[in-house]
Amino acid sequence: MKRLFLYILIFSSFFLGAQVTEADFVVKDRVLIKYRGVARDVVIPPKLGINRIGERAFAGSSINSVVIPMGVGYVDQRAFMGCSFLKKVTLPNTLITLGQRAFFNCYMLENINIPRSLVAIEDGVFYNCRSLKEIDIPDTLKKLGSRAFSGCLGMEKISLSRRTELGTHPFMGVPCDIIYRD
Repeated sequence: MKRLFLYILIFSSFFLGAQVTEADFVVKDRVLIKYRGVARDVVIPPKLGINRIGERAFAGSSINSVVIPMGVGYVDQRAFMGCSFLKKVTLPNTLITLGQRAFFNCYMLENINIPRSLVAIEDGVFYNCRSLKEIDIPDTLKKLGSRAFSGCLGMEKISLSRRTELGTHPFMGVPCDIIYRD
């Protein structure tokens, strides 16, 4: 009976649109440890008071979009790795670092804003994000890690500052030219 209820809950959430509640998140010491909800469009409630998205918190989930609230400074490694349906991410203006492979193999990711507060994009953050078309990296970014955008086969435009420290082959396999603003 429990299994039937779970199947009905999952089925209805996909077709009727599930709502996100605070109970959908596991939080410990202001770190979002795990998303366990079924909603596809996720707005993380600011009431949670988190300052970090933990390692693998959303990894492999079937979300379509996510809005990360103000106050979050870090997205840890592999936080959204393998979210195959993820298309849009809204990052807050408080974000400082995107950890290694944070969005690795998010094949359908089309839209992500890079806030001016961001200082570091670590190694492989957007590796194999094949649907990304355009990225405008702010002048405030100090470090762009190795293979950060490698395998982004749909990329049409990348702009950044020459002052940004680049890791090894950050744009390997990217089919477009890089535009330097300075």
